Amino acid sequence: MAYIYRYENGRFEQFERPVVHEQPLTIVVNGVEVATFLCTPEKLDYLTVGFLAFEGLIHSPDDIRELDVDVEHGVADVVLTIPVVKPTRRVFTSGCGMGLTFTLRLSHYAPLQDDLSLTPEHIFPLMQQMFDGAAMYNTSRGIHAAALSDTQRVLLLAEDVGRHNALDKILGEALLKGIPTAGRLLLTSGRISSEMLRKGAYMQTPFLISRTSPTTLAIEAAKRLGITVIGYVRRHSFNVYTHPERLLHRCPTPPVAVETVAS
Repeated sequence: MAYIYRYENGRFEQFERPVVHEQPLTIVVNGVEVATFLCTPEKLDYLTVGFLAFEGLIHSPDDIRELDVDVEHGVADVVLTIPVVKPTRRVFTSGCGMGLTFTLRLSHYAPLQDDLSLTPEHIFPLMQQMFDGAAMYNTSRGIHAAALSDTQRVLLLAEDVGRHNALDKILGEALLKGIPTAGRLLLTSGRISSEMLRKGAYMQTPFLISRTSPTTLAIEAAKRLGITVIGYVRRHSFNVYTHPERLLHRCPTPPVAVETVAS
């Protein structure tokens, strides 16, 4: 909790309100420090596994021999069954919480061949489910939410100060619980940048849906990869940026002109 002074209508009022907890997390793999970034200290095991998978340092949970997360000191110690070469190139992304990746490559992802389709009416309740389940968002705001859906319900939900971290947590939990991500929907409260699109491509999700907007690089990549990008979802509206053919919508029948016969 934090004491907050709110100014409204010419006067100050003091009250308590929850504030998002942010701390650094250092990931050590086979005794080598791989990365340190800022995050929210929940689901750090999922965050670690998701980050390692997205960055290509592991290919399945079977590559992990030991995973020990010290929340108090912000250290995730990972022992793998495979050797690890620490990447030499770091890319600081556009993510809040100082997003970090070791590559921005999208060229090696093949276009999705998934024929999943949705009606527009499916999207609104799924976004609402994500926000309804985002406990930290509802108490303090100032945090991102992400979710994996099977088109009918939210399967996994994660929150973090970084929108990239939230997707990492989704992938990590899916891998450790054996939940497939291919052919599913990814929902996020954050901007869809190229690195966010890359995570969707990795998870083979044909839909990436957000409360806010995509970037030009994300749109270009989504067109090539066959991913439907939807942004600015509100209560009764949204924008479709790529592959609108996946949305099943019956266009209203135009009125038939009635000819009047002159008397």
